[in-house]
Amino acid sequence: MRPAEGTRWIAATFGGVLFLTVSTFPLLGAGAKRDVRCRGLEFTGRFDDCFNDYLPLLEIAAPFVALLLLWLVLRFAFTLWAPEPHERTRKWRLASSSPMKTWSPQFQIAGAAWAVWCLYRAALYPVDPVTAPYQATWIVFALWTLGDLAVSWPKRAS
Repeated sequence: MRPAEGTRWIAATFGGVLFLTVSTFPLLGAGAKRDVRCRGLEFTGRFDDCFNDYLPLLEIAAPFVALLLLWLVLRFAFTLWAPEPHERTRKWRLASSSPMKTWSPQFQIAGAAWAVWCLYRAALYPVDPVTAPYQATWIVFALWTLGDLAVSWPKRAS
């Protein structure tokens, strides 16, 4: 079953939302990991992984870098989720105007690598209710990526 064109457009847009969401995780997720790892510890007068004077400057910049990369991510997502050019009834401005067989299997391989990366990032979080939203978001991102591979691969790659 092929999803309707409106559903595909929403799914492609959702990829951009997920990308912007996970761009905040270097700052917010690191704090959650630290909270789980350092739960119950007290400061002993020595700086360590739990007690330091680290300023997360690069982590603060991550969402701004994500905004710069958002166009590339949306272009990739819309190209994979869009129907073939001759089957489109809506405007897919961010999607490629070339048929998918032009981009296959390079885009599918890149998408599979991204899904593996998302699952790897989810595995870096300790299993705890504090970190569960971060793990769940990475897993949803991996499933979204596998969904766009499923939509773009079978009929269009041949």
